[in-house]
Amino acid sequence: MRSARESAVRLLQLMMAASVVLPVLLFLVAAVLNYRYQQGVGDDRIERSLDIMHENALKVFQTGERAIAEVEEVIRGMPDEAIAAHQPQLHGRLKQIVEAVPQFQAILVVDRQGKPIASSVLAAIPGEVSVADRDYFRAHAAGIEATLVSEVLAPRWAGTISNRFFTLSRRRPSVDGSFAGVISVAVQRRYFAEFYNRIGRSTGSLYALVRADGKILARYPDPPSDRPASKSDTDLRWMLAQGSERSIHTVRSSSDAPDQRIAYRKLERFPVYVVAGIDVSAIRADWLATMASHLIYGVPATVCLLVIIALALQRTRRLHDEAERREAAEFALRQAQRLEAIGQLTGGVAHDFNNLLTIISGSVDRLRRDLNGEKQKRLLGMIANATARGESLTRQLLAFSRRQTLSSDRHRFDRAASRAQGNAQSLAARRHQHRGPGFRPTLRGQGRSQRVRTCLAQPRRERA
Repeated sequence: MRSARESAVRLLQLMMAASVVLPVLLFLVAAVLNYRYQQGVGDDRIERSLDIMHENALKVFQTGERAIAEVEEVIRGMPDEAIAAHQPQLHGRLKQIVEAVPQFQAILVVDRQGKPIASSVLAAIPGEVSVADRDYFRAHAAGIEATLVSEVLAPRWAGTISNRFFTLSRRRPSVDGSFAGVISVAVQRRYFAEFYNRIGRSTGSLYALVRADGKILARYPDPPSDRPASKSDTDLRWMLAQGSERSIHTVRSSSDAPDQRIAYRKLERFPVYVVAGIDVSAIRADWLATMASHLIYGVPATVCLLVIIALALQRTRRLHDEAERREAAEFALRQAQRLEAIGQLTGGVAHDFNNLLTIISGSVDRLRRDLNGEKQKRLLGMIANATARGESLTRQLLAFSRRQTLSSDRHRFDRAASRAQGNAQSLAARRHQHRGPGFRPTLRGQGRSQRVRTCLAQPRRERA
């Protein structure tokens, strides 16, 4: 019984422990899997953003190339002096091109000395203005014919262009192949920032247009101009320097900025990359929100399961305790019944043995009156001693069988017989006549005297 109880209690305790450990383990496994899933979702979002950014930037840059080609057609065969002489007419034509493309801010035609000779902004360009110190102009003058993308520039003509920009530029064609100047298209930096703002409304998003050397052309969110370069900017330059056209990395930022998951993709035929990223903290926030939604249902279910198992454990212990008490009571009852049976058997044997001892004792008393020899008296004394010992043993057996003590009292059976009626008086007189007057010790227990009186009165009832 105890082993069964221990097994049941141990099983419920194991179930209670399992109801806590298993949900915790499942929650941890689900947390790891869900974190990887959220990271994959973040990567997918970054990749989709890269595709959109790449398509948008490529269209803007290709449109810039077409605008440069259109300007080349407009000024084809015209020397610098003719272009400068027809500035008002060219200004109107260039302005139409710029107004047709909202991403453009201005178009500028520059001669081989770096002097602007036609512009979409001014009909008459002051003679003191020069772009000879611009990097893109020096690069074209050094022999580069491909379309170049400049760094972010500030306008030099006050009151004409209010926003910072970067340029798409190409060498002007010439008959002999010598350097004839540059045609540049100023692209609004603000356009890309506004476009990135529309596609990047989620918290922690990062979108940028970056040159191959790491110079940022446009960015959202745009950091303050006086902020020093962060570790993420340095890591981004390092990633771009690896030469890969497409990749995704986790950038470990410094203590003043969160870690970021950043991906980049190179534009075809342009030394420019589109960059998209998201803060790792944003991915972690989405992960925590998802796991919190699981906890809303998991914790109450686990608590209810614990309460149910605890109640079952308490009830099982109570039932087993009751069963043990019942088993102990049944065992005590069987023991009492066994002792009762032994007592009844012992009582019957003691009564029969006592009757035999009564006969022996009475016979010894009669022989003592009839025999006078010394040897006979000694033998009768031995018999009397044995009879006394037997009477003592009988008293102990009767005490065990009745669970009461026996006492040796003296009774006058003649008085008992005198109180009896009818034949009881005659029977008492005959008994007194045979045994003589006086007293004789006999055994008495509770209720024994009453049984003797009943036996003495029995003959009269039988005759009646």
